[in-house]
Amino acid sequence: MGKVLALGLCSLATSAFAVSSGLSESSQYFAFQQFDRQYSLGFGVTSGQLSNGTNSATNNTQFVNVDVERLFNVGVWMDVNAYLLTYYSQAADPAVPTLGVTTGSQAQFGGLNAKVGYAFPLLKDTLMITPYAVLGRNVNLSSYSLAAAPSTSNLTQDYFWTFGGGVRLEYRINNIFDFYLDQSAVYNASQAPTTQGLPANNNYAYTTTLGSKFNLYRNFQLGGQLFYTGNYFTQSLTTSSGTAFVPQSTVGGMISVGLTY
Repeated sequence: MGKVLALGLCSLATSAFAVSSGLSESSQYFAFQQFDRQYSLGFGVTSGQLSNGTNSATNNTQFVNVDVERLFNVGVWMDVNAYLLTYYSQAADPAVPTLGVTTGSQAQFGGLNAKVGYAFPLLKDTLMITPYAVLGRNVNLSSYSLAAAPSTSNLTQDYFWTFGGGVRLEYRINNIFDFYLDQSAVYNASQAPTTQGLPANNNYAYTTTLGSKFNLYRNFQLGGQLFYTGNYFTQSLTTSSGTAFVPQSTVGGMISVGLTY
């Protein structure tokens, strides 16, 4: 399923690039392209709630993010981002006492995700809506996935295929200020092997993002995001020592600096 979706997204993006790669002032998307053709480096923090159905805990992270975005003259929009956690903190999970706080309950320590959609202008140069598809490959390394693995000598299969969709509503005030509201829903399908009888940590994630872009000087762009993610796990992750903590909700923010092109 992941490979088929990947081929479809790549085919759509390649066709769009072949049709239109340069800026055109006659395009109905020109005003939004001043913001949505950019590459940036971001730094973010999160605070999350963990739960095992009975007890709760918290975790905190810091991460770096690299993002490349492009809105084509024909209306095709694509965004690719890669992220990596640089800091993680939580109390030990009693369901996996042998691993302590080696990793933690949050499995996605890094990943690469792509969004491809089509933009529909609602108000000329002011309001635009973009439904899109999502495909990604994200790390699946948590205390539970390592404890449930038949062996930890080879972790190359410890990842999620992530797929789903979303919609973005973008509001452009002028040549300097741009804001957007983004809602996505994805399914994280674990590829990590588990010991017989232990469930995979498959889960759904629903993310709401409020973002901003500021074109401050020539091609220099400053960005900001606030986001909330809710998680739903398809099964309780029960080990011989109890039920493992899993992410339940996360709030966070990110600032970024980049260049438009």
